[in-house]
Amino acid sequence: MAKLKIIDGPGAGTEFILEGKNSRIGRQAGCAVRLPDSKTSRTHADVFLDPAGRYCLVDLGSSNGTRLNDARIPRHKPRPLSSGDILRIGRNRLRFFADEGGLPDIDIPGYVLEDILAEGGMGSIYRARDRRTGQAAAIKVLHPAYAGQEEFVGRFIQEARAAARLAHPNIVKVYKVGRTSNGSYYFSMELIRGTTLGHCGGELSVPDAAGIFIGIADALDYAHRRGIIHRDIKPDNIMLDPDGEPKIMDLGIAILDRREISQTGRRVLGTPHYMSPEQASGKNVTAATDIYSLGATFYFVFSGRPPFDAGTPEAIMVKHVREAPQPLSEAAPGVPPEIAGIIDRALSKDPGRRQPTAGKLRNSMIKALRKSHPPAPGRDRGLLAGLAALIGLALLIGWLVFR
Repeated sequence: MAKLKIIDGPGAGTEFILEGKNSRIGRQAGCAVRLPDSKTSRTHADVFLDPAGRYCLVDLGSSNGTRLNDARIPRHKPRPLSSGDILRIGRNRLRFFADEGGLPDIDIPGYVLEDILAEGGMGSIYRARDRRTGQAAAIKVLHPAYAGQEEFVGRFIQEARAAARLAHPNIVKVYKVGRTSNGSYYFSMELIRGTTLGHCGGELSVPDAAGIFIGIADALDYAHRRGIIHRDIKPDNIMLDPDGEPKIMDLGIAILDRREISQTGRRVLGTPHYMSPEQASGKNVTAATDIYSLGATFYFVFSGRPPFDAGTPEAIMVKHVREAPQPLSEAAPGVPPEIAGIIDRALSKDPGRRQPTAGKLRNSMIKALRKSHPPAPGRDRGLLAGLAALIGLALLIGWLVFR
């Protein structure tokens, strides 16, 4: 049985099973797919089975229109649906699945899809298995709407190949890039089992959080020295494996994840809560952008909240440009001043006032951690006493053997 799942918007995560031959989408009570937001018409659209048994979508003359794969569809003219299609209705984006299992009917050369792991505006991520080796992998499949955008596709292939050449313990490994049977593009990557930093705000000890920070800063320094800027560092793009080792996801790919936000006619890339001022202003970005976003990410990790919040993405972006965040020492009083100062500097509005490189940012955190959390004196004395005892024992054995 088919279903619709809200992947972005007020009802994100909600699923609707499409029972019967016709399912109405709208704001009013009684709709099979009820989307109670002001941009959705009372009776907005229908998903129905045509005489040939195909699912179709038709707009019922809605006020704000219906978009299918980013293209507005004419009113009262049915359009066929394929598994994986994206519907934009009101403030919600919904993905259509031809069956409840949620796996699209596409073929990815060399892989078998096993489960869906995540969904977003750019596409979906699936757990898959290599047909030849049996190795598990994660596969990100771009939405078919991107296939016809030559500039986008060219950039995607270039960046994915560059990311595949990276080899760092704190970067998720990209294996290859290719095209699916339905014309979508995909890339396969290392499958990491664990959680993201998005679930760790205010939950980690200072030494643990600082240790993760050091690993991520080192990975960014490695990438920056090879000409790759992430542009979308945020808690949900940093995975923690079962051993607590951090891994950056989408490095070299995030530039392509267009989260378009209108602000005075400009189009910007990034996630508003963790976006640098230069990104929010639509300016060209450098490695300093990743430093700012890393600072914003760990402001959240240490304090449990991002440096700025507001009712709309645009309002958050304005705050990044114009307002100073509350000092981390005030937002999270338990964070040592040496560490809080590093985060505050990374959040400087002027890129020239931030740490000059991710490598120096990493080194600053190492020094601050050593200063704020030095080895316990008792442990040092115990170690010295143990070494003295071992030396004494060795001397005694030597005397007994060679006397």
